[in-house]
Amino acid sequence: MPSPIVALGYLGFYAQDLAAWEEWATQIFGFAKVRAPEGISSDHLYLRIDERQWRFAVEPGTEGRVAFIGWEAADANALEEVHRRLTAQGIEVVRDAELARKRCVQDLIRCEDPDGFRLEFFHGHLVSREPFVSPRGIGFVTGDMGLGHILITVSDIEKSKAFYLDLLGFRMSDYIVFGGNKVHFTHINPRHHSLAFVQTSDRIARLGHFMVEADDVDAVGFALDRLHASTWQLKETLGRHTNDRMLSFYCENPSGSQTEFGWGGRKIAHPGWLVETYDATAFWGHKVPGTEYSDRGPQSPREGI
Repeated sequence: MPSPIVALGYLGFYAQDLAAWEEWATQIFGFAKVRAPEGISSDHLYLRIDERQWRFAVEPGTEGRVAFIGWEAADANALEEVHRRLTAQGIEVVRDAELARKRCVQDLIRCEDPDGFRLEFFHGHLVSREPFVSPRGIGFVTGDMGLGHILITVSDIEKSKAFYLDLLGFRMSDYIVFGGNKVHFTHINPRHHSLAFVQTSDRIARLGHFMVEADDVDAVGFALDRLHASTWQLKETLGRHTNDRMLSFYCENPSGSQTEFGWGGRKIAHPGWLVETYDATAFWGHKVPGTEYSDRGPQSPREGI
């Protein structure tokens, strides 16, 4: 069953220190700060990484949980198909015209997934007439593959599979099994995965990390140098993943989750894609010396890969 969802469109976060978020995002990773949409309080932070009006929003609040996850539908008909599938399963869906205006999209519906993550489905995201100019000269791989990917930990893997795979039509890319965990990687476009999820032993739902991809390998190296020179903590060192072949590192972000910054991610090729299982997260690197593994995986806030 094809998915009416085509990409991860945008992300929203809570944070207590928006100035720290701005410095972290612009000075280390080269995101560009933009003016908040009309009707949004000036104490919100909006960030661009491409031609879209914005990709990341940060609002005042308690750190530790993502505020919202925006999934993009191709057009109005696709959005209606999302609405039909959700309501057919008895899921409460709200069409929110005012929120659509604030998000700079044509139409928007919202609901919660089985773990209470706030999901926003939309189409018609505004493309800015102003060219994207990174303060660090970085270009990002976005376009029809969306802003990147997210990994979430979930409380019940079967409920998550039923929601994202069976109901919304995400397709399996592959699995990584390690340290007692089985991570599910799913795709909706040529990016190897837009959503990964894993049930950990504590069964607590949280955002593990989000990933953005640079269009040049040197951008990753320069960002890592800037991170080392900052007060922000490296969580997993430079390495190459077994499944998506991404060359990347992980660091903390100001909202209490982690950020993966990488280059060279593998693309899905249909038909003929084989769903495989890997027994390690990386060919080399990634593990920070001193990190111990248990049935919950690396003992760090990311708790996964």
